Amino acid sequence: GAALVVAADGGARSALALGVMPDVVTGDLDSIGDARDAIPADRIRPNADPNATDLEKAVALCLDEGCDAVDIIGGGGGRADHALANLSVLVRFGRRARVRMVDERFAIELVDGEAEVDGPEGTVVSLVGIGRCEGVTTSGLRWELEDATLDFSAHGVHNEIATSPARVTVRSGDLLLFRGRWVEHHA
Repeated sequence: GAALVVAADGGARSALALGVMPDVVTGDLDSIGDARDAIPADRIRPNADPNATDLEKAVALCLDEGCDAVDIIGGGGGRADHALANLSVLVRFGRRARVRMVDERFAIELVDGEAEVDGPEGTVVSLVGIGRCEGVTTSGLRWELEDATLDFSAHGVHNEIATSPARVTVRSGDLLLFRGRWVEHHA
């Protein structure tokens, strides 16, 4: 289980709906709604910083509390602008701790130099550069990259594990690793 459950503002409603009582709720609290009444006051830590999103505030709080791994649940935001902005949180904090965004399809994280990808053969893996990524090399994937340059494009999308564990390295840049939670086999 989780050592610390932090809800970002309206995420408190989602947590309670799943039967999870957050240890801490943070953010500007503009979308917490009635959930505020169900959460003990000492667990609510308002943060009105207008220069940070509620998710950034929640991840920063986790790191300030000493967490070395953070799993973000529900980070898709239900809107394309929120989803893309929330991926930027992985880039911002992904070198300080293992920060992953997890949903029913993927676990997404920043490749900080190198990453191992475990899973059965055929597990879907995508690599997306946020800006220019240089020196991208893979092993154990169906379609290998060798000292490749990936920009913000679809070039690294939808690969799959051929041999586990697969490895991904990047010399420079912000490379996001999407670990699929399903298996496909291509001939």
